[in-house]
Amino acid sequence: MASSGKAVPSPRAAARGPEPMNGRRSIAALLLDETPLTRESLSAGLSLRDPSLQMRTAASLGEAKAMLAAGTQPAVVLCNVVSLTPPNGSVLATLRDVAGAFGGTPLVVLSDGEEADLPLEASRLGVRGCLPTSVGLAVAQEALRLVADGGTFFPSPFLHRVPERREATEDDPPAPSGAALTARQRGVLQRLREGKSNRVIAQELGISENTAKVHVRGILRALGASNRAEAVRKAWQPAEPAAQESFSRVWGRDRRPDRG
Repeated sequence: MASSGKAVPSPRAAARGPEPMNGRRSIAALLLDETPLTRESLSAGLSLRDPSLQMRTAASLGEAKAMLAAGTQPAVVLCNVVSLTPPNGSVLATLRDVAGAFGGTPLVVLSDGEEADLPLEASRLGVRGCLPTSVGLAVAQEALRLVADGGTFFPSPFLHRVPERREATEDDPPAPSGAALTARQRGVLQRLREGKSNRVIAQELGISENTAKVHVRGILRALGASNRAEAVRKAWQPAEPAAQESFSRVWGRDRRPDRG
């Protein structure tokens, strides 16, 4: 390919963008999203609203890693973690992989509100921002700029819930050996222990009933259980052997596999 003869900016210059546009410093941003519609729409919307926000996109974590390895270091990365999570996979596990992949590059993750534990886990992993999908482009644009400039962005409702979530985890069931349960799944399992339906669980956790069903199925798979009663017994039996008999009385008639 013939050279254009133009000077190639350094990775730092490409990321920081010394040339102001419309009175604003140019910032290179990378959007990582496997879903074509949201990836293209969000990238185009942010670029149109703020031309000084130079958006690039990647459709997979591997593609994003290759771009970073090539020296095109962005000032901030915006990642749709849910889109990268395989069916029946753990969003929080995907978040950990993404956070580890970008190292010191400022990272902002999209949160659709279904995974209430995502902002808390993101803050623990050193992620610099959590952007709810309920906000508009104006907020998203300023959030990316804030993080690129060294700040952090987390929605205020999450900040108020942090102490509550920490207190709630104290009553979570022990994770059985070999079972990788997320904090949300442990919260659902706690409510299964109390005999609550999917509808009640959904109302208490602020999620949809369908999402509650998905969590229940994930718990059954993780624990190798065929129904809710067996899942509860397997989770608490090592810690509370005496509780097994009472659970058998409450749930003994439920011998069919859970269908949500």
